[in-house]
Amino acid sequence: MGKRALFLALLLGLAQARVEEVVGGLEVPWALAFLPDGAMLVTERPGRVRLVQGGQVHTYLELPVYARGESGLLGLALHPAFPRVPYVYVYRTVLEGGRLRNQVLRLRHLGERGVVDRVVLDGIPAAEHGLHSGGRIAFGPDGHLYVTTGEVYQRELAQDLASLGGKILRITPEGEAAPQNPFLGRPGARPEIYSYGHRNPQGLAWGEGALFSSEHGPSGEQGFGHDEVNLILPGGNYGWPRVVGQARDPRYQDPLYVWPAGFPPGNLAYLRGSLYVAGLRGEALVRLDLRKEGGGYRVLRAETVLSGYGRLREVQVGPDGALYLTTSNRDGRGRVRAGDDRILRFLP
Repeated sequence: MGKRALFLALLLGLAQARVEEVVGGLEVPWALAFLPDGAMLVTERPGRVRLVQGGQVHTYLELPVYARGESGLLGLALHPAFPRVPYVYVYRTVLEGGRLRNQVLRLRHLGERGVVDRVVLDGIPAAEHGLHSGGRIAFGPDGHLYVTTGEVYQRELAQDLASLGGKILRITPEGEAAPQNPFLGRPGARPEIYSYGHRNPQGLAWGEGALFSSEHGPSGEQGFGHDEVNLILPGGNYGWPRVVGQARDPRYQDPLYVWPAGFPPGNLAYLRGSLYVAGLRGEALVRLDLRKEGGGYRVLRAETVLSGYGRLREVQVGPDGALYLTTSNRDGRGRVRAGDDRILRFLP
């Protein structure tokens, strides 16, 4: 083997060694949370919460959900004071009492299993087709729970401050509107709203105190593509359905980054000055290198850092500093590979 061939082989081996499978055989895993003892919780969209410990997968809890389209059991978050305050939060689509809606549910952690504690936020719009349910939940540095919601293909809901659809919400761990929310006290407006004008936001991440979100652009109703990463400001209007992509309209917040040709994103994670965005149809993990400029940020470059595993939905920074991802090849839109779906560990 020549020196060049040997060098390329070593590089290929190094790249492969940077990715390892944590577990496989999951069904549409949607969100991850890391427990203090090294275990993980993961939601599966059909309605299961799994406990992953020592390479083994156990059922933590099964919940009734309306699992159709993009709906079902979605987001997952631990209380900021976990395990002293032993609560786990999930986002689900449910049909109960003849009412179809999305809601945030609180679970009580009992070691190797969880039990339902109570609903903390109800009445988030859902639709029979199951599309555009949003579903990402995460606690911010301020101790409040942020919730992304979709407009369920009723586009005007995104601009309607009386609706919880097409928004990013901010609530307390008990489900109340967080203090200092931008629309508290405004007649006719839901006090839980933090930002609005969103189509189908799928990700939340904080870096250096800033909040970033990933969002799906139109898929035919107002063109195609224009998937986004946004810097979220309190009270900001992100334009849907009035504008798409970089509108340069002072009434709306322009995206931080846009994929004009389409890159429907799952979650995103902030690590060492970069955002890592999981791609669904794009089937890749993309790194956006950021530069802070004035009161905002600029993307210096975008590059694919991981591909070959199909659709990627979740990405989280683990307690060991690695990135943990989930594939979403069994969600009805991907090509199922042997061992799917998986949790992957990646060292960027």
